[in-house]
Amino acid sequence: MIKPINIIIILSFFASCKNQSQNRKVKMKSDFNLEQNYADFQVKMSESDTLRVWINHSICTYQGYEKLEITKKNKIIKVKSEYNESTFEEKQKWKVVYVKTIPENDTVWDFGKFLKRNSKRLKSKTKKYGTLQIKHKNKKIHFFTNSLSDLNVFRSEYFKTMIKIYPENKGKIYGSNP
Repeated sequence: MIKPINIIIILSFFASCKNQSQNRKVKMKSDFNLEQNYADFQVKMSESDTLRVWINHSICTYQGYEKLEITKKNKIIKVKSEYNESTFEEKQKWKVVYVKTIPENDTVWDFGKFLKRNSKRLKSKTKKYGTLQIKHKNKKIHFFTNSLSDLNVFRSEYFKTMIKIYPENKGKIYGSNP
């Protein structure tokens, strides 16, 4: 026969497990708003947020695409870069270029500042897809370029920003090293 004290201990155990799972759900809630917080993502995103960035590296006859997956855990930002070059071959597989981690308060990479400087590129009357796209859950924002010259300026600034997180630049996806 089970003693009353054992029943109390078992019920207390289950009650504490239920409280812990409720606390986890509260911690996982995100207030991240892509349209408002895209430039401050390092601080504003929570551990339940994932940003997916896609950039078209293509210019003239060259076809190259990069996608970044940006996540956060314990105030550490993780950036995973994959690249796909399809200039000469069809249906290339995406290849992981690097996985880097930086602290939430990092000031070297400054990808958020790059996005903020280019906020004027968020609207286009003629194009449907931007040169750079950021997706968070079911929301997406696009950064547009207007001409070949403008595209070169944007790419150059993007490359300079990305070299800061990936100075090795193997495969020269961020242009030739200066």
